[in-house]
Order: sequence, then C-alpha cells, then structure tokens
Amino acid sequence: MGLLQRASVVVTPGVVTPRQTVQATVVVDEPVRRVRSARLDWGYVNFYQYHWAGRVDSVAAEGNDTMWTAGQVGTNYGGDRDTDDWVSVVVEDLPIAASVFDGAASSFRIPSWAPASSQAIARWECRLAVDREGRDVAARGEFVVQIGTGDVESYVEPLEHVSGAAETVVDVSLTKPVWRAGETVTGHVTLVPSTDLPDGDLAVSWQRERESHPLTRTPGPGGQLDGRIVQLDKRIQLRAGTPVTLAFELELPDDAPPTAAAVHSSINWFVQARLMYRGFNGHSLERVRRPIIVVNAP
Repeated sequence: MGLLQRASVVVTPGVVTPRQTVQATVVVDEPVRRVRSARLDWGYVNFYQYHWAGRVDSVAAEGNDTMWTAGQVGTNYGGDRDTDDWVSVVVEDLPIAASVFDGAASSFRIPSWAPASSQAIARWECRLAVDREGRDVAARGEFVVQIGTGDVESYVEPLEHVSGAAETVVDVSLTKPVWRAGETVTGHVTLVPSTDLPDGDLAVSWQRERESHPLTRTPGPGGQLDGRIVQLDKRIQLRAGTPVTLAFELELPDDAPPTAAAVHSSINWFVQARLMYRGFNGHSLERVRRPIIVVNAP
C-alpha cells in the first residue's frame, strides 16, 4: 500500500511462469491532484550477501571498541551482511490528465530468463510511484514466478572435481538433469580405481549453493547447504581397473528454491559424492559433484 493508504496495486494472476503475462490494476481512494508524473516499475528485489569492511569514521563513533578496531578500520574489519537491491526490468509512464491521476492498468510479460521467486534470491513486484506537489504516493503489488521443466535447458552439465588425488575416478550419472522440488533424485556412482586401494566408504547427498556477485559491492562468501548424507557402502573393494557401480536415491526438499541466476546472486544445485579410504593410510578423500537443475512449477 502507498503512503496514507491512498493507492493499491493488484497483480493477477498471482502465480505465473516465464513468458506468461500478468495484469496490474492500480486503484486510488480518490483522484490524486497536482501530479507531475506517474509510473509503474516492474522488477524484482534481489537478495544477496556482501562483505562490509567497516566505516572509516567508526573509530570516532561513540560506543565503538576503538582500542580493538583502530588498526583495522577501512580494511577487513566488519563482516558479511545480507541485503537486497531492486532490479528494474520495465518502467512504464502512466497517463496524467490535467495533473490528476485516478488509476491505471498495465500488463507485463514475464521474461524467459526470470529468476524464480524464493526467499533466497528474488521477490517479484510491480511498483507504483506518483510524483506530485506535496506528499508523493507509492504502492506495490507482489506476484510469484515459478519455474517449470519447460523453462530451462535440459542437458547434462560437466562433473566437477572438488578434492582428492583422483586415485579413484569417481563419476556421478543421473537418470535426468532436471528435477522438481520434492522429487527423489536417482542415479548411479561409478568408481574406477587406478591401482589396488584400501576398501572405500562411499556416500552421496544433495548440495545447494547460493553465490553472491553484486555489481558494485564486494561479494560475500555465499553459502552452501548439504542435504542428508546417504551411505551407499562402507566396505567397497577397490581393485585396479575394476569398475564398481552403486545406485542412489536423494529426496529434494518440498520447498527447495529453484535453480536461478539473478543480477546480484545465483542459486545452484548439485549431487555430490565422497569416497573415503579405510584406515590411516595417507590416501586423500575424493569428492566430486554433478550440477542438477531444480524447478518448482507443477
């Protein structure tokens, strides 16, 4: 709602997918007079993390621990902060007759690249701004963008080697590359030892990664969330050149935020596998992950 409850923006339908069209209806309690301009701004609030290095004047600020921070102000003193920025997609000027605004209607086609709505990355809105002599009028209407299997490219992405000496080649294969939130991801892990090795302990899990890449701020470290670890086998015999293949099932959360790429942040999903060697033998842990795409439209 706007200042003084003078205007409202209603967006219909409230839940859409890319390439669909939404309608915005702007209603005012009474005609707004002495208006210079009015516009609708379609876009999304983008959530991300950035690194705050501390204010230069923070040493002099009352209550600061100056003895501890004086040598660090303006360098790496501070911390990582969660914030958001508005990303404008389309701005539309609204008609004004005799400096009076008495409501409007507009439509907006959801871009094919639109990031999905989620608390982790984006909140889509239509914002009204009325510039007038006196107090301005503002309002906003929210709507939800969901992503379906038809909105993403379905292809197998390359396996990522995360850690280890690759004494055993670890490969993760999937029955498909795109999965819906709440679905059970299925596939196989194949191990090919380069030489005879101690018995292996193999486990898998899903991993969600939020990457922050703000345009004008120092990126924060982002964050990773690992799902429940599923043990596949603790005593796998690893013999040179002999493949071992094990099937797996991983259940995605019902509320999993979809894979998305926005201006300041991105959400990525993976199936990761880790192989440990039995005993204290100097062999390093092997870890790999295969990207998957998560969607949430019915």
